[in-house]
Amino acid sequence: MISQIDDLIALLSRLPGVGPRSARRMALSLLQRRTSLMEPLAATLTRVAQEVQVCVSCGNLDTASTCRLCRDKT
Repeated sequence: MISQIDDLIALLSRLPGVGPRSARRMALSLLQRRTSLMEPLAATLTRVAQEVQVCVSCGNLDTASTCRLCRDKT
């Protein structure tokens, strides 16, 4: 179990501006608020990873292969 917590800390510390100490605090906070924070965050991250794409025209992020800005005729 400890290695799973260490894995979580290592992944969090890879985020911009997050060092090992901040990552450890985030991990402990997430674990303490499992149902109210960790599970919804995990579900949202999974959904965003599956649905958000890079626009083929401009590189913007959207849920469609051509973003709203590029689809807008005006």
